[in-house]
Amino acid sequence: MLEIIKQYWIEFIFAVFTGFLGLCYKSLKKELLKRVKEQEAVKQGVVALLRQALYDSYNKWSERGYCPIYAMEVSKRIYEQYHALGGNDVGTELYERLKELPTEPHEGSKIISDNKFMREH
Repeated sequence: MLEIIKQYWIEFIFAVFTGFLGLCYKSLKKELLKRVKEQEAVKQGVVALLRQALYDSYNKWSERGYCPIYAMEVSKRIYEQYHALGGNDVGTELYERLKELPTEPHEGSKIISDNKFMREH
C-alpha cells in the first residue's frame, strides 16, 4: 500500500486539489447567482421608484397646466436614469406628455405654491 502511495502521490494530490477546486467553484457559483438575483431586484426596485417619480411629477404639473423649467430638468434626469435601467414605454409616455406642457402658467391664472396646493387637495 505504501508503495502504491509513493508511486501515485502526484496523481492523488492532483485529484484532491481538483476536487477542492470543484467545491470552491460550486460555492462561488451559488453566491454569484444569489448576488445577480439581488442586483436584479434592486434594479427593478429603482426602476419602480423612478417610474413613480415620473407619475408624481406628471400628475402635479399637468393639474397645474404648466411645468416650470426647473421641474422639467428634474424630470429629464429622472427619465434618463429610468430609461438607462431599462424602463418601459409608460415612463416615456409620461415624460413626453410632460414636455408638451408650457413652462409658464397661462396669463391670468393664479400660481399655486406647493404648500397651498397640498392643503387644497
